Amino acid sequence: MKRLSDEELIEDLRERFAFNQTALNDLREMTRKLEEMNTRLQESEALKGHFLSNIRNEINNPLTSIMGLAAQCMGGKADPERFPAVTRMIYEEAFHLDFQLQNIFMAAELEAGESEPAFARVDVPTIVDRVLEALEYQIGEKNLLLAVSVAKGLIFPTDARMLRLVLINLLANAVEFSPEGETIQVEAKIVDAALQLVVTDKGAGIDPVDQEAVFDRFRQLDAGTTKTHRGHGLGLSIVKSLVELLGGELVLDSRLGGGCRFTLALPAPKTVVQDVAQEGNLFFFDDAEQF
Repeated sequence: MKRLSDEELIEDLRERFAFNQTALNDLREMTRKLEEMNTRLQESEALKGHFLSNIRNEINNPLTSIMGLAAQCMGGKADPERFPAVTRMIYEEAFHLDFQLQNIFMAAELEAGESEPAFARVDVPTIVDRVLEALEYQIGEKNLLLAVSVAKGLIFPTDARMLRLVLINLLANAVEFSPEGETIQVEAKIVDAALQLVVTDKGAGIDPVDQEAVFDRFRQLDAGTTKTHRGHGLGLSIVKSLVELLGGELVLDSRLGGGCRFTLALPAPKTVVQDVAQEGNLFFFDDAEQF
């Protein structure tokens, strides 16, 4: 066995010490990451728990109202003069329930990786009109004004279902957070061969420090016992996920007291657009727009 000199022994010990120090540093870093992951998991479980508690109310409350109002009508207990008001209330609660369920189903699809765009030639003005019609009751209740600017005959290849869900979430938020009598702006046009949609409101706005958090799934800035607005923290996370799935970009411009302006840009798909899409028969045309 070779006998090491003092210098060789010291060098060998130095190398072993450096190796052990590196291993210790790696272990500390791994521990830190595990602790960080554990904290995130705990936060995620807390958010999901809050979401499940919240969504139970979001579903049960409108469902109970619908059943109660319908029972009054069926039992002849409702004043005939109040029928229009009762039917409007039933519609409002049914719309809210349907809206929440659409978001929940889409969130489940996104979570499972089962959402794939079905590109078709979409009549954008029709999409905007139908979304505004769906929100007509809520808009009227708050006496809100609409400033709609959509390029006439605007046809663009995208996924009609996803586009509608993006738009209805943005507009539902604008309606929910706009003060009574204010104006909501909706714009749609082609910019640099991309579809640009802009939704602007004059609500309370969002502090820049919170603007990333509003896109987190299950997270709401307005939560707890002080909560004053409907919702369950899915809408904007779904909007962001769908825009990214369509290859687009979403930009939020807002400040406290200054309202919100959401701008999204969707590029034309590189894949061949289907002649027949899967979103119904409202959105298909013989003459394709060239991009």
